Amino acid sequence: MKNIFQIKKHLYVIMSGIILGTALLYSCTDNFAEYNTDKTEVMQIGPEQLPSLFSKTQYEGSNWLTTDNYVRMSGAAAMHLCGFMAVPSSWGGHNELRKGWCDAGFEKMYSQGLPPLFSILNMTQGEDGYEAEYGVALIWKVFLMHQLADIWGPIPYTKACSGEKTIPYESQKDVYYLMFEDLKTAVDILKSRQGENAFGDGDLIFNGDVSKWTKLANTLRLRLAMRISNIDSQKAKVEAEAAAAEQTMASNDDDAFMNVVGLNRGNGISRVVPWIAMVMSASMESVLKGYADPRMEKFFSAVKYDEVFDGDGYPEELKANTGGYHGMANGYAQESEINYFKSYSNFGAYFEHDNHEVPINIMHSAETWFLKAEGAWRGWNMGGDAKSFYEKGIEVSIKQWRGNGISEDSIQSIVNSMNTPVAPNNYGYNDPAMTDIPVKFSADSEKQYEQIITQKWLALYPISFEAWSEYRRTRLPKIYAKKTSANGRIDLSKGMIITRFMFTDSEKASQPGEVDKAVQLLGNGNEDLDNVPLWWDVNPNGN
Repeated sequence: MKNIFQIKKHLYVIMSGIILGTALLYSCTDNFAEYNTDKTEVMQIGPEQLPSLFSKTQYEGSNWLTTDNYVRMSGAAAMHLCGFMAVPSSWGGHNELRKGWCDAGFEKMYSQGLPPLFSILNMTQGEDGYEAEYGVALIWKVFLMHQLADIWGPIPYTKACSGEKTIPYESQKDVYYLMFEDLKTAVDILKSRQGENAFGDGDLIFNGDVSKWTKLANTLRLRLAMRISNIDSQKAKVEAEAAAAEQTMASNDDDAFMNVVGLNRGNGISRVVPWIAMVMSASMESVLKGYADPRMEKFFSAVKYDEVFDGDGYPEELKANTGGYHGMANGYAQESEINYFKSYSNFGAYFEHDNHEVPINIMHSAETWFLKAEGAWRGWNMGGDAKSFYEKGIEVSIKQWRGNGISEDSIQSIVNSMNTPVAPNNYGYNDPAMTDIPVKFSADSEKQYEQIITQKWLALYPISFEAWSEYRRTRLPKIYAKKTSANGRIDLSKGMIITRFMFTDSEKASQPGEVDKAVQLLGNGNEDLDNVPLWWDVNPNGN
């Protein structure tokens, strides 16, 4: 056998598949030098570098969740667009997202997250003894790139990181079909590799456990199938049923968390906790309080007294929030009143860590049960019924946050509760309850659907980009609309929301022809705008 490492003893790390221009000069970057190094520089690597390459692609590919890029991508976009948190207007809270911050996510992924991954794929594909590494790397490829597709729409997939001068964009539909193929290939490979280890402790998520990666792949396939269920229902059904017939993430032992202990950067949430500039949303308050949900005190913290409360003119209504759990209205109109944020609930104590070494939430097993619940609700063969899956999802999520010590009686009390959301104490607006659905599974089909998606939303916390994708797909849960929009393209009076990020300025400069083609692939009037729905989003964006 000719080993790939004999043939390619000094294989170079493939340059970024996207020509980013001579310099990535966008505002507020903590990594100027890193972004402005030569992305075509040759690195000599061999088999002993595979684990470190995988660590690199995992960590850099998760930059939206780390201290590196959390504020720009998660904090200033998905965390409030999905309804989890409220943020200041300067962070996009009024629908005016910072273009440079949004561009940073795309550029970082293609320049830092994907190149080491494609090096692994090229080194291991078809090579005896490296099947497990190839299969796991293929799963991670889909995991990273489905997020890109669900934010921008058309993306480079087939030729990404190929080193070619021009990298073509592909339609979101084509990318999804390719991702399904890649996941099937990976699972077929890994089925005969159960019990093996890939990358060892270079795998920051599962420590190389191939069986757990196989389960994640099947759950990811189920996630992607559900995403296209409203636009490509037959394909969605085929893929979902195939995924559900395999081993999927089931218990919290299967949860995917990234270990960041000892790394030079860590969990981005831990970094922003001291700032108190990202707080519980009114939507979260309405649901969690109404349901008397035991996850509330884990997700968020009670409002702490601050000396700013004693200042002249500070609202008495907000001073009274001290000691309680309170959510702020998204898009609060008075942008100058940043101190008001201190009167609302910050992230929970779980996320507090001076060195930011809190494990990063990548994917929760509870999601599997809600995906299966929706599939069963649609009449697909998920191996069970919607009610049982729905209730199991609630149980698994609660145990994720409260531990297995919570009694079965308590779990049953929660899933059978007729409590409904309450009116939040959102100063200045006093909104009514977000919705009227109880936790107990309804006999009404329409309400069942809302219940499944609402509880799934809670179970996804704080994985905001997935929650935002699901909100765009379903327009559920019925989160409160933003109170203010400084973005002229997002007309709140028409019920409009931000549905995607616009293509990056660096790509428009470096390969304008391909970006023009990508805009045509968007459809929907062929405009590169943030109010254009993606392929799988069939909802009218505005009444």
